[in-house]
Amino acid sequence: MQNEKVKKKPPFFTLKRWQSQKLEAGMRPPMSPTSPSALAAQDTPHGYRAQAPPVVSRAVNSISEPKPRNSNIANRLSAGGIKELVQCALCLEVLHNPKMLPCQHTFCMACLSVYIADAIIIGCPICRTRIQIQGQNYIENLPSNLYIDSLLQLVGISSMNGDVRKSTGTPPSSPAVNNGQSVELFAGGVRCVHCKSMCDSFDITLCDHCKLKFCRVCWSQHLDDMRIQLKSILKQLDTAASHLEHKIEHYKDRCERIAEQINIAAEEKIAAIIDAKDSMLNEAASLQKSADMSALALQTSLAEAKTVAVKAMQSSDANDNERVATFINLHQNAVQLLSEVSKWDTERFVFDKENFRIEMDSATPIDAESDDPVLESPKQNDPLESEENLVLHYRSRNFVPHYVWRKTSRPCGVGVSPWSNHLYVCGMDSHSVLIMERTQAKIVTRLSCEEMLCPVHIAFMKSLGEIYITDKWKHCIHVFSKDGEYLRSVGQKGSRVGTFRSPEGIATDNANQLIYVVDTGNDRIQVIQPDGKFVDQIGVATKPQTSEAASLWQTKDILCTELNAPTSVAVTNDRVVVLDSGNRRVKVYNKHDKSKIIEFGSMGQRKGQFRQPEVLAVDPLGYILVGDSGNCRVQVFKPSGQLVRVFGGLGTQPGKFGWISGIHVTKQLDIIISDTKNHCVNFF
Repeated sequence: MQNEKVKKKPPFFTLKRWQSQKLEAGMRPPMSPTSPSALAAQDTPHGYRAQAPPVVSRAVNSISEPKPRNSNIANRLSAGGIKELVQCALCLEVLHNPKMLPCQHTFCMACLSVYIADAIIIGCPICRTRIQIQGQNYIENLPSNLYIDSLLQLVGISSMNGDVRKSTGTPPSSPAVNNGQSVELFAGGVRCVHCKSMCDSFDITLCDHCKLKFCRVCWSQHLDDMRIQLKSILKQLDTAASHLEHKIEHYKDRCERIAEQINIAAEEKIAAIIDAKDSMLNEAASLQKSADMSALALQTSLAEAKTVAVKAMQSSDANDNERVATFINLHQNAVQLLSEVSKWDTERFVFDKENFRIEMDSATPIDAESDDPVLESPKQNDPLESEENLVLHYRSRNFVPHYVWRKTSRPCGVGVSPWSNHLYVCGMDSHSVLIMERTQAKIVTRLSCEEMLCPVHIAFMKSLGEIYITDKWKHCIHVFSKDGEYLRSVGQKGSRVGTFRSPEGIATDNANQLIYVVDTGNDRIQVIQPDGKFVDQIGVATKPQTSEAASLWQTKDILCTELNAPTSVAVTNDRVVVLDSGNRRVKVYNKHDKSKIIEFGSMGQRKGQFRQPEVLAVDPLGYILVGDSGNCRVQVFKPSGQLVRVFGGLGTQPGKFGWISGIHVTKQLDIIISDTKNHCVNFF
């Protein structure tokens, strides 16, 4: 509809057909250097001359006068060349708010918005260059064509603030020749949007998908292009099906773990809570059944969409309308299915042992309490000189990012290399880790291997020159060299020591060359050597349990954990800081004897409370920064657990968050935060 509104604008050039009856067919004069096409090639900048195809007119352009030999005819052709340059190839009107694509072809901003619609990758309407659409404001951020703006001003048109305004208040008159007579620019028929040819109406086909007009030759090519796009849709459907299978496996692991926790807690409460145990087991089974049904429906829809896509690619008997209708329906269904797969496991639940219940928590973030910066004293002190200076630094700092990076869809863990100062960003959906040069904010390379499924967090061992990446769906740790070479994989799925279930957080102890892995599915922190050999674990202890067997009460020792779905860990000189996400607490342990030093936090939205905290980091003086994802904020605590500052909030503007998925603090107190829902990385 937007494209139709653009086409209703009155044209600034009068188009008329020459009624020539004097010259016979085949007697048209050849194109001279002063023809409109030649002038367009001469007046156009280098980028346009390199890629714009020639405009061929199929209209009868015979002239009832002899070959032009004077300046009057030259002026007429010059006016025609200018008309072609300032004309939009989509709406065939004078350019309105011209925007230039990366291939340097220029169109109206409104026409581009209609042409692109919801597509991810488009082809330039003129040169067919494939262009990837990045972000919702991609069209508004395109550069204007200064050369076209100059031509618009030359003919008496200016583009200001998205409005087309005439300098005199009336449409510009046609260029005049020496004798004062006006020159009428003319054309006949309808123009093909691809080859720019003028055709009769019955030779033009209107595409119901992209709302553009094509000649008979270009229409066949357009159908082939849609067939090629079906391959891309099929590939996305295959990827979505693979993602769903891994998510189902992870979901089942969580449900099985909850069932185990329910059984253990029920034995501790003995007979008095057997009824409650059965009730909760039924609830867990209901959750599993409900999830299985929804997953089965998604799998069936994905399989049907794939079948339709394959059939459409192989079909050659269907007419053009059927092909277009099939493509439109498949495109809409694929977009909806991809969105449903990404949101399938957003419902979060954990087992609350203290209250003996399954706690459900919606994944919708909440805009909770946060602090405004306080006024800083005129004297600028080094924040790392003392604790007082650091507290003042955090309380007075204006947490608005100086740069926001948007080159990945769902960023997760982030880390800065100790060798090159490059930023490493884990891409959960891209099966790789992006390496970015921080000063120029450009991607240098990426880390990936065939077995990598879902990289979550990253850590570095400077003394060994190695990089460690946790893979949540592969249940292992991928090891790369500092040069990007894949070295090995550590661990596999399991509950024994040295094995993992959905590991997430990871940290290193360079002094002792040890790796601390957050074994989320097994509710523990494992300490291993770089080769994968088990050393120790945190959060697991032996506890006596009394049970009834054969009418006798017996006591036996069992292994139990005080952690509930931990997600992140940080290591200092003498401490191990663990984010116990399921219990909404931060727990600090002694690194040497694994005893607990302090813990703080609770469920809620007030300052000092958490709701689905995901990540944490420790600055050079031991201050703890917690990414409180459910409340869309970051909370800063002293090593003793005292709250210092809360900043952030729910939103998409700079300084706000959708879901915090990674956090890193540099030695210079620069803070880097990844946001998986806003698809960006913030630099503070």
